[in-house]
Amino acid sequence: MSASLYPSFDALASLCRRAGEAILSIAADGLETRFKTDASPVTAADLAAHQVLMAALPMLGDVRLPVLSEEAAATPWEARRRWSRYWLIDPLDGTKEFIRGSDEYSVNVALIRDQRTVLGVIARPGSGEVWAGGGECGAWYQPAAGAAWIRLAVESHTPPRVMVSRHHCDARTRALLEHLPGARVEAFGSSLKCCRIAAGEADLYPRFGPTSEWDTAAAQAILEGAGGALVDPRDWQPLRYNTKASLLNPDFVACADRQGAWRAAWQAAP
Repeated sequence: MSASLYPSFDALASLCRRAGEAILSIAADGLETRFKTDASPVTAADLAAHQVLMAALPMLGDVRLPVLSEEAAATPWEARRRWSRYWLIDPLDGTKEFIRGSDEYSVNVALIRDQRTVLGVIARPGSGEVWAGGGECGAWYQPAAGAAWIRLAVESHTPPRVMVSRHHCDARTRALLEHLPGARVEAFGSSLKCCRIAAGEADLYPRFGPTSEWDTAAAQAILEGAGGALVDPRDWQPLRYNTKASLLNPDFVACADRQGAWRAAWQAAP
């Protein structure tokens, strides 16, 4: 399934599940939440998953690669700009969902090569599910540890099935939905929205407002492996990574078909 240059899906899935087990062990002991400078929450579970990933990721693959994590001090741009390959991780994507007791959160790991996301793995600790993929190796789903991997492919529908965030469904998202009559809208947490698209269970996830590169990289790789896309609507090109000092993404849209009929609604919405 995976190209020979990359660690196997089984190895990465096992590692992400171990990070998920660290999250679940913290949840069982109760949560203490603090807030970062951008007001986003962080818990001991985020940090526990971070430690599991940071201990093992650099030693996976053909060479030792640097790791950029949401839960670590950002490497200065002057050093980071020289990276041609590195791991980009979000140890607990969907912390707000985790805090409220939902299982709609995930462990996200992506491999970046020459500013492109080439391999992504997303694990859902609460269920044991894992999604993995990339443009060179397709997209795959494993329902539980040791189960067979199932090939994924996007399916495009009109009107579209639209995923939105419970916490970030802003005025621009609502304006877009008004231009998509008949669309079926579902609120869901974390990068699992993109996994739904990769599995053919949804068509569109528009996101306006700030996100960081670790929020999208794993999901983008899986989507591209399934035949979908995660693009910047200013030029409809795939997001690129590690191109500048800031780690913030532009607005983006994840979709089953970037040439789909929904594009007209996007252009018509204010």
